[in-house]
Order: sequence, then structure tokens, then C-alpha cells
Amino acid sequence: MNKPNFTEPPLIEKYPPRCPPYVTVNSVEQLMPYLEEVAKRPYSQGLHAAWDLQPGERVLLRVDNWHDPMVIEACKRILEKYNTKYEILMADKGPIPSWEGHNEVEYYLARTKELAEWMDEWERIEQEGKYDKLLWGYGGPVLCDAKIKIQRMPFITPELLASPAHTIPYEVIDAIDKWTWKRIRHARRIRIVDPEGTDLTYTNHDDYYDRNREFFNEELVEKFWTHNKNFGRTYLPGHVLGRPWMYIPKEDGHGVIAGTMNHIGPVPWIQLKVENSKITEIHEGGLFGDKLRKLMDETNHLEYPGFPGKGLLYWWEASIGTNPHIHRPRKDFLKGWLSCLYERMRSGCIHIGFGTVISSSLERQAAKMGLPVGHWHIHLYFATVTCEMIGGGTEKLIEDGRLLALDDPDIRKIAAKYGDPDLLLTESWIPAVPGINVEGDYWQHYANDPTDWTLTELNICQKWHHLFMKMVGADPKYCKHSHWEMGNVRSCCGHHHG
Repeated sequence: MNKPNFTEPPLIEKYPPRCPPYVTVNSVEQLMPYLEEVAKRPYSQGLHAAWDLQPGERVLLRVDNWHDPMVIEACKRILEKYNTKYEILMADKGPIPSWEGHNEVEYYLARTKELAEWMDEWERIEQEGKYDKLLWGYGGPVLCDAKIKIQRMPFITPELLASPAHTIPYEVIDAIDKWTWKRIRHARRIRIVDPEGTDLTYTNHDDYYDRNREFFNEELVEKFWTHNKNFGRTYLPGHVLGRPWMYIPKEDGHGVIAGTMNHIGPVPWIQLKVENSKITEIHEGGLFGDKLRKLMDETNHLEYPGFPGKGLLYWWEASIGTNPHIHRPRKDFLKGWLSCLYERMRSGCIHIGFGTVISSSLERQAAKMGLPVGHWHIHLYFATVTCEMIGGGTEKLIEDGRLLALDDPDIRKIAAKYGDPDLLLTESWIPAVPGINVEGDYWQHYANDPTDWTLTELNICQKWHHLFMKMVGADPKYCKHSHWEMGNVRSCCGHHHG
């Protein structure tokens, strides 16, 4: 087992940390400029908040008691302003829990069941014909939108709403998505490496795609996404597929997955060995590792529909975030919905997923067969992704955590229509990891107990942002403003969206 070992932080100069100033929101009015932009964005089934509200549209907004009341009120006002015929469905999820990263194992065993119930409910709502659009949840697949449109409701707290992530022009993030997806489709082999220890390679087989590699193979789409073929045949905006999220018989993913963060929160450093896309060994990881090893032992003899072999823990996902201004929540981090799920949409962040393909037809089939279903994650923040292209040569997709679409001349030209492309296309948030992009020892100061460091980092950034930036050696060039100006919607990167 090879463990990361650094004599000097390798990215301390190349990819220094930063975080956006924390904005205190005191009124619903302060949130409205952000929702104005979301309301006008063209509809898509992706993870970008894009509601495309229309007068007279019948809208159901689904929230629960884990959402901040101020955010719910702001959503209500924007629905009224656009003259929609709306209803708000308020669910009671019980007391807001405090999470630890190892809770992801139980959470996704239960969450998968909940998502299946949601999809059943969506189908019932669709058949009733009472609504034109649902605003519900902030991840995972949705129904076919032939009769009813389903968009995301990612705004849990004012902090997550009051962000330039939701005001960056849609044309810009759409171009970033398409740039990323085009290169993945035309890659013959893809390698993902990360300084925390990940080194994965897989063949991007022709069998995954149609003849022109424009869409996924129709037979696979029919098999995995029976109920929503349009969704399953291509990428998900804001969540571009770094490997196809379907299994074929000749899966050949090989290497190791390693890291310190999953969708719920930090975990002690964990390493998973991958052979023919199957997790064959799990090393370290504290309680998270213990739970995954137990789950692997309990499921290794089981046969899952659509899987290339026996067992539950196969690698199926390496999805890439594309919005440069998404950031990790600071206030109340690790409580309720305020986990690491949101951050996966930041440009260049990769989340590795292993298990059943979430809410796919075959996952729902496996659940009905009584099999344990779910999938689990490792986040990569500093990955380098290299593509061997079909026509020869190689192209880098991500380098040391930076999605290279942000440096593409054509995308910069699009961004220049709206403001300074340097500022529009610079990440608002880069995590500080001792031994990698800040001073310190990776193991002693971080990897053995990343929760302690992460909570401290977020607390300092929230309360004393200007001091935090100096402490971690962050580049002040992108923090010209002491706060995000409400109404003008500026980020610490200094960009302005009119």
C-alpha cells in the first residue's frame, strides 16, 4: 500500500487555497437578486439551478424543515413575482442531525430507498397532471420531462443562495459543460491521478457510445435508464461524466482510489484498490473504512442486475463539477443538508462513486429484489485528468484541480461578453490542505483527522476571512472586495454581473 509522502507541499504555489468572504444575510430582500438570475436561466435537467419560471406555470416547490425559513420565503416571493401558480410542499424530516463522514454508509443505504420513493411519487404527480414543474432535491436523476419538468432546489441556507455561483451567466457554464463533455467523449483512455493517492485508469470503450460518440449506446441507455432515456443518453449539466455511469461486461478500471472526503463529510485517509472496476481491497479509513469492509464482505457473493460480476462495490462514477463559484458551506457545516454534497459541483472537483448506479432502472430493480443498494464516494480536489484521444495524442482535462475549460480561449471570449474573464473564470473556493497546498505535514496536521482541520478552517474563514486568507497564503488578487455586494452580486473574485 503506497501512501502519499511529501517533503514539500507540491501545490503551495500552483494552486493556493482561497475561500469567499462570508456574507451575513439579514433579510429576504438581500436574496432576491440571486433568485432573479435562477428564475431566468433556461431549464435543464442538470445540477445548475435553472428554473426558467413562466407566467401561469403550475409549480410545486418541495422543501423540508432542514431548509432555512428565509430561503423558503425568498423562493415563495420569486414564484409570486413570476406569476406562477405555485404550491409549497413542506416535509418534516425530524430533528436536524449532526454528521460524521462515516455516516455516509448508512445514509446512502437509506437515501437510495428515499430517492426511489421520490421517483415513484414524481410518477404519481405526473399522472395526476396538476403541475407543470417540480422544484425538488439537489442531486441524482429525475423523471423524463415529457409531461412534467423537474429542477433542483439546492438552496438550503442563505449562504448557499447568496453566491455568484447562481449569477454566473448560463452561457458561460453551459460552454464549460460542453467543452468538458466533448473531450471525454473523444478520449480512448482516461487516467485520473491526485496527490492524496488516487491513480485510476480505464478504457473509454466504444461499447459505451453510439457510432459517432455523440450519445451513449442506445441499448445501454434502455437497460440502465428505461424510464428516462433522454436523461441517460448524455451528460448531466454541472455534473459531467468523467466515466460513463453504466456497466459493461468488459469493465477494466484499474488502480487505486484514495482521499479524505465523501458526500457527507471528512474521513481519515482511505485507499481502495480497483481491479477490473471492482473494489477488491479497502485500507484504513477509520470507521468509514470499517463499514465499507463489512458491506463488501456482506455483498461480495451477491449478483446485481447489470453488473459485470458478483458484488456491490464496483466503480461507476468519476463525475466532474463545472461551476467555478460553488464553495463548501461554512455555517453549520456537517448539520442536516449542509454536507459535502454541494461542493461536488465546483469546477475541477471530481467525485468518485462506487456501488449501484443511483436511481437507475437496474438499481430500482435490485432494491425490489431485496438486495442492499446504494453508492459511496471519495472527493478529489487536486486531480490531474489526462485523456488519450481517439485520433492520437493526449489532452489534459484537469490539471492539479483546475478544470482547463476555464483557460480555453473560446470560453474566455464568451465570458468577456459579461465581464473580466479572469475574474469570472477563477474559482471562488479552493480548500486548504496541509502538506498539499499550504504549509504543514499531510498526515500529522490533516489526513489522520481531517474533520478537526476542516471545521477549524471553515470557522476561521467564516468569522475572520481576511485573516484566513493571509494565514494560508491565499492569492489576494482575487479578493479585492471585503464582501459580496448584495444586489450587484460580486464575489471575492471581484466580478460583477449586471
